[in-house]
Amino acid sequence: MRGNATTAKTAPTASTVGSTPVPLATPKNAGATGTPAKAGAGTVAAAPSQAGGDTFKRTFTVKDMVVWGLICMVPISPMAIYGGVFADSNGMPTLAFLVGFVAVLFSVFSFAIMIRHFPSSGSIFTYVSHVMGKFMGFIAGWLMLLQYLVAPALVYLIAAIAIHSIVPELPVLALCFAFLIVVSVVSLIGMKTAVAVNRIALVAQLIILALFVGFGVAYVIGHPETSSFSATNFYNPKAFDVSSTMSSVSLAAMSFVGFGAIATLTQEAKDPTRGPGRAMMIMVFVLAALYALQCFVATCVDPTGAAFADNTDNAFYVIARLVAGPWLSILCAVGVALAQGLFTAIAQQASIAFVMFTMARGGTLPKFMGKMSKRTNSPINAILFISVLSAVLILVFHFAGINMNTIAKINTFGALATYVLLNVSVIVLCWFQLKQRKGVRAVVRHLIFPALGAVICFAIMLSVKDVALVVGCAWILVGVVYYCVLKYALRRDIQLG
Repeated sequence: MRGNATTAKTAPTASTVGSTPVPLATPKNAGATGTPAKAGAGTVAAAPSQAGGDTFKRTFTVKDMVVWGLICMVPISPMAIYGGVFADSNGMPTLAFLVGFVAVLFSVFSFAIMIRHFPSSGSIFTYVSHVMGKFMGFIAGWLMLLQYLVAPALVYLIAAIAIHSIVPELPVLALCFAFLIVVSVVSLIGMKTAVAVNRIALVAQLIILALFVGFGVAYVIGHPETSSFSATNFYNPKAFDVSSTMSSVSLAAMSFVGFGAIATLTQEAKDPTRGPGRAMMIMVFVLAALYALQCFVATCVDPTGAAFADNTDNAFYVIARLVAGPWLSILCAVGVALAQGLFTAIAQQASIAFVMFTMARGGTLPKFMGKMSKRTNSPINAILFISVLSAVLILVFHFAGINMNTIAKINTFGALATYVLLNVSVIVLCWFQLKQRKGVRAVVRHLIFPALGAVICFAIMLSVKDVALVVGCAWILVGVVYYCVLKYALRRDIQLG
């Protein structure tokens, strides 16, 4: 990547609904991210270096990385799942999003620590494999695949539902395939979305958000008989239930789990050891504020949810229509559809394809997925596989009656499971291997915070319930069996990073 975020044309792409994308390309002379050298207590382990010189220009400031992260994370993503979170939380979606923020915050600390030890990586499955061994590294990569393989079908469905809310005559299934075809064609011809275009999309989202908040506040002030800025719209002790809240958090967390996108910029960061971690921290705080603001205003407009009781998938668009008329509802729906169904989907397609390409080259996936197109510099077979699989999943979800919220929770299960492994890896590396235990700061950073991150993420994982929990657990079991077949039956040497 050359230049800064405004000029880069080969920026690593990442999923807004995924967790931790791996770098999409590794320079030929990049060194392996081996196990850090053992260091004394309180010191930072030696970072792996790149042999033969660094082919990346270190031009990214913290501000550049924050902007890139916001591009990947979609500031208006709660609009798509607001109704589901509202219903699961008994009318307290703002609380659900803030709990989700706390859940990922500890993982952000852990990510920042691992970036310092492995500055040329950016992938949880690389961290885990070098700290906890190949088997656990494989499981981390396998869980990443779960969220990545489900993610395209999810964003196509989000986009389709948004457009369907405007034009009910267009079937959701047909719209899903329309977005799928466009994204697949773009990915196969190697066309990359310029960061400058993505920045325009980011500004557009912030404008849409500002319009909604402005008209929403005015509506609440003008309709005191049905709307209010009551504190119970954030937390209502009469309606609060731990189980319901955790279930809503497992859905709301979907909007936070893409913060690892910043890790893919490590090799271009001016400060590769501290810059990405600081950028992640700033980004999640900004997103938490934006997510909470739009949810709180929406809840204040309709605290009971009566306006969208029979239409939770389009809840936010219904509220937007209520506060300003059809034009704002259309604007919100189109904004969500374009952000998720095109910009995010194109980024996802590339991220997922390169994850599969990397795993195929390492021997954990079939070799045909490790083919790189010389013309487009894209893993063409992996892209084709993802497109076909997405089409199959769309049909399966549609005819099995699996709704958008359940699909989102499957995606979240995969993401949070990798965060559990990330947090455990920090404890294993810093507390046990490097023995960095001296001082209160070391205890907090290397034991308490990652332990809290692992426990909270694990609790939310279990809260996805029903279909999502069964799918997630079954996926792990299949992964264990698959690894054993590769390792012991086929005696294949597995390389993970």
